[in-house]
Amino acid sequence: MKTKCDECGGNLRIDEARGEGVCEVCSLVHEHISNDAETNSGTSLGEGRQNEAINAEAGHAGARMGARMNPFGDRVDGAGNRLNAQQQKRARRFGQLDRSTQRDKDPMYAQLMSTMRDMFGRDMAKAMEPLARASARKLTQAQEATRATLPSSAQDRLKCPKTSICRAGGREHPELRGATELDNLRIMSLAIASIAARWFRTVSINEQQLMAMYGITPNQLKNARKVIMQHYQQRVTQGWAAPPNQLSRAAEREDNFDKVVQNLTNALSERLTELELDMVIEAFFDNMTAIREPSVDAPTGNVPISMVAGCVVYSILMRMGLHEGNLSAVARAVGRSGAGIKSRLEELMVRFDSGEFPEGKALFVNPVPVREENTDEMDGELADE
Repeated sequence: MKTKCDECGGNLRIDEARGEGVCEVCSLVHEHISNDAETNSGTSLGEGRQNEAINAEAGHAGARMGARMNPFGDRVDGAGNRLNAQQQKRARRFGQLDRSTQRDKDPMYAQLMSTMRDMFGRDMAKAMEPLARASARKLTQAQEATRATLPSSAQDRLKCPKTSICRAGGREHPELRGATELDNLRIMSLAIASIAARWFRTVSINEQQLMAMYGITPNQLKNARKVIMQHYQQRVTQGWAAPPNQLSRAAEREDNFDKVVQNLTNALSERLTELELDMVIEAFFDNMTAIREPSVDAPTGNVPISMVAGCVVYSILMRMGLHEGNLSAVARAVGRSGAGIKSRLEELMVRFDSGEFPEGKALFVNPVPVREENTDEMDGELADE
């Protein structure tokens, strides 16, 4: 037990509760670790420990202990000058602390966990940790040996995702990756959160809003999500990761529907008046109910709900005479292309005409309410005449 100050040699005033020793002369605070079972150090092997710094995220395969410093203490400094007894004692103490410190040999994993905590909170980051570990940690030596015996397609999927994401596009298409390391970490974090909502049943997130907030493009997110999903699925196939407990298709479709409605409302609120927006949203819910969406049993159940929502909204805008210049806004809100929405709407009309989609009457036959603003203006013009 240390009772003297390292700097001035004064006596230390021991505080067992804090695990500290304070010099009575210079007030320098020293770490104080006791083996006394009556103190906090008696629980150093449990969760209540207070006198030992532990990196919980490095406490598994892939972590390594420190050892960069001499645990027995150095006798000379960097210039070769001999250290005195007090300096040797300090060097020995620092070397012992360094050797007992856990270090991660994959530093980007720690950075990724920190970024996920900043973006989504500590609890959600902990729930998404298996995906983060698969995305930013290299395979162990035993896993690499197994990987070498697999087919080339499986070997490609088992490449470290962080490398593929940070180098995506090469020189020809640098827009597929982030401009900085922080950008790449945010892209990976958003991709992991998007996957975890479906695979690990974490809180559903609105990717569109977060992409706008952090300057992430759809192609960047799509590429990162694809790489991470393929890699994790291959790990599951090899028995190196726990299989995901996926949401049912019905629950996933309803979650996506809620996000699409929010994005459509935000997008159209900048282009329509409040009255027009209310009428469009009311007609939208009526039409979606008429075609039995959102449901996996609906006639359009094999079509992504974002595409169905985009087609329904655009059909309403056309019937109300509000479609001019708004196709791109609708397409961005649902994460689809304008041409794709038009093509899918034409395909639904063909199905309706052939009798395969009778519910399409709500989209192609039933009228929508006339805008009251135009009605008032027309009445005023007739009165003037």
